[in-house]
Amino acid sequence: MSVSDILISKSGGLTATEALAERLPMIILSPIPGQESRNSDFLVSRGAAIKIKGLGELKKRVSGLVSDPAALEAIREAIGRIARPAAARDIVKEALV
Repeated sequence: MSVSDILISKSGGLTATEALAERLPMIILSPIPGQESRNSDFLVSRGAAIKIKGLGELKKRVSGLVSDPAALEAIREAIGRIARPAAARDIVKEALV
């Protein structure tokens, strides 16, 4: 992920967490009902990802983002507002107090 500009994926917990840690904009495709849908809704509602309904939208959305650096940066900034890359360390600190 560290060499990617955009991640096209479902919104599973580990995938979304790693993308957030990398400040990697996500295009979410076909999340599984339940946890993945809730992850998707959370990310999209905060501007940290884009959700598409099907492959027919993919080329248009990727092209739009690649040709608009400001849009990619806006997503990265939104990710920065919600990402917690040091969450595991913070949890351990709290647990050991």
